[in-house]
Amino acid sequence: MFNTSLLKQEKGNTVVIFLFIMTALAALAVGALQMTTLNLESSHAQRKGKKAFYAAEVGLDLAVNTIIGSFENLTPYTTSALNGGDGQGFINVSNYRGHDVQYNITNPQSRYLYQTVQGNSILTHYAYTYDIEANSVAIGDNSRETLRERIRILETPLVQWFVFYGGNGGNNSDLEITPGPGMTTWGRVHSNGTIWLRAGCGNNLTFQNFDPNGGAPIPAPHSITAAGSIRNWHKGQNAVSCVAPRIEIENDDLIWDNNVPINFIVDTEAEETGFNEYVFVNEPVIQSPSNSQFVRGGFYEQRAANPQRADVDGIQIIGQGGLGAGNIQVVVSRPASNTDVTNLLLNDLTSAGTAYVGPGNGGNIIREGPVQINDCREGVPVQTTDIDLFALQSWYQAYLADPVNGGGALADTGFLVYASRSPNAPVPFLNNANPKQGIRLMQIGAGSASQLLNETTFASDNPLYIDGNFNDVSTRGAALIGDAINQLSISWNDTKTCAAIPNAGAAGTVQATVRAAFFSGISPTTAPGGTYGGGLHNYMRYHERWSSGRISDFKGALIGLWVSQQATGNWCQGTGNCYQPPTRRYGWDTRFGDPDFWPPFIPSIYGVERVGFLE
Repeated sequence: MFNTSLLKQEKGNTVVIFLFIMTALAALAVGALQMTTLNLESSHAQRKGKKAFYAAEVGLDLAVNTIIGSFENLTPYTTSALNGGDGQGFINVSNYRGHDVQYNITNPQSRYLYQTVQGNSILTHYAYTYDIEANSVAIGDNSRETLRERIRILETPLVQWFVFYGGNGGNNSDLEITPGPGMTTWGRVHSNGTIWLRAGCGNNLTFQNFDPNGGAPIPAPHSITAAGSIRNWHKGQNAVSCVAPRIEIENDDLIWDNNVPINFIVDTEAEETGFNEYVFVNEPVIQSPSNSQFVRGGFYEQRAANPQRADVDGIQIIGQGGLGAGNIQVVVSRPASNTDVTNLLLNDLTSAGTAYVGPGNGGNIIREGPVQINDCREGVPVQTTDIDLFALQSWYQAYLADPVNGGGALADTGFLVYASRSPNAPVPFLNNANPKQGIRLMQIGAGSASQLLNETTFASDNPLYIDGNFNDVSTRGAALIGDAINQLSISWNDTKTCAAIPNAGAAGTVQATVRAAFFSGISPTTAPGGTYGGGLHNYMRYHERWSSGRISDFKGALIGLWVSQQATGNWCQGTGNCYQPPTRRYGWDTRFGDPDFWPPFIPSIYGVERVGFLE
């Protein structure tokens, strides 16, 4: 007989078990829901935290960009409290992607020397250290982040390169070294474009890692770097047009001889490894100074009248026509900034009225050139302001020593001199009239010498003409800055015409000895296969017949930072009516490895290192 009570009991147990299972499942579901909710909330909080972190990182980046921007304008940064900060010193940026961001730059340390390794050599920098704090707060909730870091700004004077072609990269930054006569040189070489190498048929082109110095070799830093590639033929050619001589890149244990193979290309990082860290391609473009710093009203003109540094003397020479009020005006930075000394220079007198006895006496310190010189590359005569820097510095030394002016001595670090014949117009001076305007550095007065009294930076927006030797006696560190650099021989004659090229003195002799770092515009080849610009070997523009072994002896640096804006004439082939090429004895002046040899306010590039980071 079927037991209904047992069946009912079992049904009851089943219901109880079912209820337990459902309760457990419900609990699991609730737990899973809570876990999902917590995960979603955690993920959302994490996303908010990341956004706040990234926003604070933006604050750090903004601070670094602000500091770098100040240095690139040649003004060392101080603190954000002194540069528009709020009551707590913070610079505020509202609503950056939903966050309010602020940064505070503090604790600037005094400039110090710092070294880094580049390839197989060492670069020296001026270093500046700053502490940065950046905060971010989300708009609409309370998520926030604070980041702190210490950075080091590296100011790297460009005199540490023998050749540096800057610009923004590409065609106008390409470096061509294709001399006809053989050429041996040394020192770092860099291009923000492609480097094109080719020696003349039958002559070698050699890069060595020492300065022969006429005696025991002096080791010199040695590297070749390019943002593009390195190719061993003319720009625009695809092959060598004659039996090529050797192109040698010498290291301690390596010589690259372009005869094997003849059309050698260094195009990739894999190919550069064979040069043992002496050759680098596809490097980043290095941001370099623009010509805006040197035009009328720019940084260099302003600082020449007021260096804002006690260790630098400034002299500013502006104008056209005869020396005197309303024509060429001269101001100096001491005993007070913008002190007009035009009338004193006109008569070669100290401020006390005592006759100055020394080089340049008799009105031969600064003058308007007695005649217009012919620049056959430009195709027009050039009217110059002639300046005897040694005579000018000697006069200034006597001027400062006069008790009326405080009886002082020359500043420790050196001179900044700015000269221009350009009008102070709101737009850059094109200098395209006939005659053109230029500045000539030369020995004018009897008893003057090819020397300087201190480290010197000389800047102009006009083309510069170096008349004969420069700074080869008791050599000081010197930087010459202009729209173009023209080298005249010691035998130069102002009556030279474009109809008959005069000889640069006697055959087989040294006709110019120059020790300086040049910073100027360049004339780039317009495009591969286009109008030839003249290349590095014509960075110094020549105007005489330098053939038959006449030597141009140069040690220093050749820095091309922009395309020439005023001296825009095309290169004239050496067999034409402009010039014939010299024997180029070019090389880096190894003394530029010593910071004590660096002139003041020298054009530099800037970088940043992170020293420490704290979240």
